[in-house]
Amino acid sequence: MRQLIRLLSAGSLLVLVGLGSAVVAQAQDDPSEDCAMCHEEIVTAYRGTVHSISERGAPSCTICHGNGTAHMDEGGDASLIVKPQGLTGQQLCLSCHQTIHTMFSMRSTHSDTEVLCDSCHAIHPADTPQPALLHDSPNAVCATCHAAQSNSFRRPYGHRLDRGGLECVSCHNPHGGSGEYSLVVNRAGEGPCVTCHAEKRGPFVFPHVSDVTGDCMTCHEPHASSNPMALKRSRVDQLCLECHSQIEGGTLGSQPPAFHDLRSPRYRECTVCHVAIHGSNLSPALTK
Repeated sequence: MRQLIRLLSAGSLLVLVGLGSAVVAQAQDDPSEDCAMCHEEIVTAYRGTVHSISERGAPSCTICHGNGTAHMDEGGDASLIVKPQGLTGQQLCLSCHQTIHTMFSMRSTHSDTEVLCDSCHAIHPADTPQPALLHDSPNAVCATCHAAQSNSFRRPYGHRLDRGGLECVSCHNPHGGSGEYSLVVNRAGEGPCVTCHAEKRGPFVFPHVSDVTGDCMTCHEPHASSNPMALKRSRVDQLCLECHSQIEGGTLGSQPPAFHDLRSPRYRECTVCHVAIHGSNLSPALTK
């Protein structure tokens, strides 16, 4: 029995020695150790990022910057080291981020205007690390190009960025398509509105807007509005008449027209009677 214990102890010791040697060898083989002699702060910060855990093995500067032997031999000549930028840098990123590559294969505003990976993301983290290695907070990064949309949130009614965790990327996929195709869609094919406004989801026996004759943006400003409830118009009856009218042209058409005399102020607040404006399970006229 004692002999068996001695053999097990010796075996365990050999395993530990072997693991220790492997760790030392790995550290010695890591080219980042050589880079750290001059770029200690960058290498240290890099090792705290998600990129430091790579499917290609130990964290290494050479994955993106290439072999730096000549760069070091010439005293740090910047022309002898690879600096991924532009389309070349993006292709390097997409070699690992295959899912993003699939998204960018679609026609999108970002891909068409050469908004590349390094336009939004910092490979080496800044003094204040941001999620997804962004240069700044998600809203601030978006605002650098989308100033008009960012300023629209200052209107009195509607969404408020940075409240309740709401960010631009809560509704938009920055790697997706353009316009409505940039909106985040869940597994049920639903847009971002019902993610927060679940009570408006339905299904209703008598739906009002069902994505067939319109959607949330038919009546509401998606970011913010000068009108209560973030409506597109200040008067409710004018908004309703865009669809519930016999006027042909830019309206959705074929909707039951209003039969009240709208010259009378008593009929201009449609939602006083049609209270179930988003849909009803009881009334086809959405009155309850």
